[in-house]
Amino acid sequence: MKPLSSLLLCLLCLASPAASQDPPRASSDTVYIEAVVDERPQILSGPRLQYPDLLLQAGIQGRVVVQAIIDTMGRAEPSSVKVIQSSNAGFDRSATNYVLRAMFRPARIHGRAVRVLVDFPVDYKVKR
Repeated sequence: MKPLSSLLLCLLCLASPAASQDPPRASSDTVYIEAVVDERPQILSGPRLQYPDLLLQAGIQGRVVVQAIIDTMGRAEPSSVKVIQSSNAGFDRSATNYVLRAMFRPARIHGRAVRVLVDFPVDYKVKR
């Protein structure tokens, strides 16, 4: 057993430290989670949020959390967009449409734009 552990230790010592510091090479279809990217995506612009008329008239406020993959061009990938939490189903379509039409600054790892899975809260508040 001891010779095997010594051999492994020697192999670890011989590994190039520069190689271990290089970012992992990922294919363009790799999707990262928000926690591992250097720069998270941020909304640059978006459409005016449409407050559903009936909910606005009733004074109902709420929050919808929409999950989406933001691509390297800063757009939500339509097939990935889904509601993961909602205070009222009446807000869901409006929140989903907002995320689909918004433009984001893409997430980055080591300066390179990457695809990332994010959760976006969309808040609906009645202004009085």
